[in-house]
Amino acid sequence: MEDIVPLILSAIGGLVVGPLVSRLAGGGGTGGLIGGIVGGIGAHYGLDAANIQVLGDATASATSPLNIINTLLEGGVGGGIVGVLAGLLMKPKS
Repeated sequence: MEDIVPLILSAIGGLVVGPLVSRLAGGGGTGGLIGGIVGGIGAHYGLDAANIQVLGDATASATSPLNIINTLLEGGVGGGIVGVLAGLLMKPKS
């Protein structure tokens, strides 16, 4: 179960930030939603593979408070970036 917690938290971070940033950039909400989730999980995997952790301790439990905040933030950043791109690609035609 502890292996799944960071993925869920990074998806939640992308799910919150992706649509917000996509709407601010003039894109669609659906593209920002899907892009936010995918970008959040992708950012988590990328930063984990590069062994980069801004907050918290990589050797500590995934449920420690700083690791939870770190996972939410990295999901938010990745979700925001991919959410903007997907939101602009799926921009409503009017």
